[in-house]
Amino acid sequence: MSELLSPQRLRAHFVEAATARFASNVADFVKLQKLVADNGGHFHNDHGAIRSADPDVCALFVRAARVLGLRRECDYRFPAKKLISFDLQVIGEDATPFKIFVSEVDLAAFPPAVAELIRADCAEQAAAVDHTPFLAWIAKAEAAGGLADADAAAFIDHLVYCLMSRPGPPLLRSTLEAVAAVSGEAASALALGPDFNHVTIDVRAAGFHNIDAMAQAMRDAGLKLLPTIQGAPGTKLRQTATLAATIDTLVREADGTIGTAQTEKQFVEIIERSQAHDADGAPLWTQAGAPLIFRNFLAANAEKIFDAASTKVSNPAKPIG
Repeated sequence: MSELLSPQRLRAHFVEAATARFASNVADFVKLQKLVADNGGHFHNDHGAIRSADPDVCALFVRAARVLGLRRECDYRFPAKKLISFDLQVIGEDATPFKIFVSEVDLAAFPPAVAELIRADCAEQAAAVDHTPFLAWIAKAEAAGGLADADAAAFIDHLVYCLMSRPGPPLLRSTLEAVAAVSGEAASALALGPDFNHVTIDVRAAGFHNIDAMAQAMRDAGLKLLPTIQGAPGTKLRQTATLAATIDTLVREADGTIGTAQTEKQFVEIIERSQAHDADGAPLWTQAGAPLIFRNFLAANAEKIFDAASTKVSNPAKPIG
């Protein structure tokens, strides 16, 4: 019997595969990787983030994440964005393991007619995929504490290229426009599917002494960033991000033909984590006496980061062919 890959090793394989897929789609990410290398730093992926409008997809993602050693921990709400979120973490004192930030479209916050359009799109995507083998690999991992090589490869492949995708037909233009009128972030979520809408580079691992220096280096390299850094200097969490490129996305027109609409989907974030504090403001320390680095997220920061990928304007039909 072959050795079982532990959750930690499975997580490493997942991060490698999902990051490579992201890099193939996001030119700014490749440019930023080179900037980090040229600076003498190394790339450390702090977290990736997904958005989905389908509660079943979110639930399956949580179950799959447990196979990777990640547990649901904190909840976050974004009423203005029509999103509800949570993080998936390696629970403990170490802030360095890869994390996932999951946002679910809050259907209850939409007008009923628009919510039904979203549910219809989710149903079309669900009907186009069979997760039966994936569920079997998850069950194996849950029973044994890991997966053998062949099962591990198949599990990672399904997670990255099937669950984290839109397996069904393109989004209806009418649905995209109706959703965008309520929430640009939800519209971007539908257009992309539950793939990483961003991945996040750790500032200090990248060789920069703070986020201000890295953000300036990114601007000097021609990258377009959000106008401000979230989090004041010296606080436990500071973040900023590139602006998602506006790209053509396939959509279905009212007459059944395929056209394109411009959407904003994926961007790159940078993050600086510092010492956590308790509710009274006192600094926190690990059991070994080192600073306890804050490893969760702040809703006020994340809400501004969401602005990096928000599809807000309708586009005239552009038929293909």
